[in-house]
Amino acid sequence: MTPTNARWRFFRAGVFAVIATWLAALGHSLGGGRLPDLSVLFAVTIFLGGSLSGLATKRRGGWQIFSVLVASQLVFHAAFQLTAHSHATESWVPTGQIMVFHLVAAALTSVVMTSGESTLFRLFAALHRALAPVRIRSVVWLPPEWTAVITGGAGGGLLDDSVAAVVSRRGPPLRAGQH
Repeated sequence: MTPTNARWRFFRAGVFAVIATWLAALGHSLGGGRLPDLSVLFAVTIFLGGSLSGLATKRRGGWQIFSVLVASQLVFHAAFQLTAHSHATESWVPTGQIMVFHLVAAALTSVVMTSGESTLFRLFAALHRALAPVRIRSVVWLPPEWTAVITGGAGGGLLDDSVAAVVSRRGPPLRAGQH
């Protein structure tokens, strides 16, 4: 099992989505915006988790995580603004100020997620080393397969000439006149 199989991809994307969404909501409210309703937070979390599971096919670095977080913060801001349209308290808050806090949330989330990603992959590597089956190499002793072919000559041979003609011999070819 690796952190990139289907179950772990969904888990990693879900954790990413929860942390990113809640820090985005915190950044949005610290920037002067209204804290979104829980239903909006849950919907955005599920949407983000589902869309990010495809990116969890391999280990991601800090800049990759930060880039995705900045893009998601824009989506969060739009969702939070659209759902807060009936509240007059956000009409006076400059969007730039809220976006700065969204950027801070993206940076903080990036640090948390990069550290978590690194820790998770190191943990899986350590578990793989600890739980890998010990490979025992079995040594099988086989006796050498020697075949002695004794042919011709005065004493006769163990094999007749027809069998001896089929047996190949090692070494250089015989010179003319040698037997």
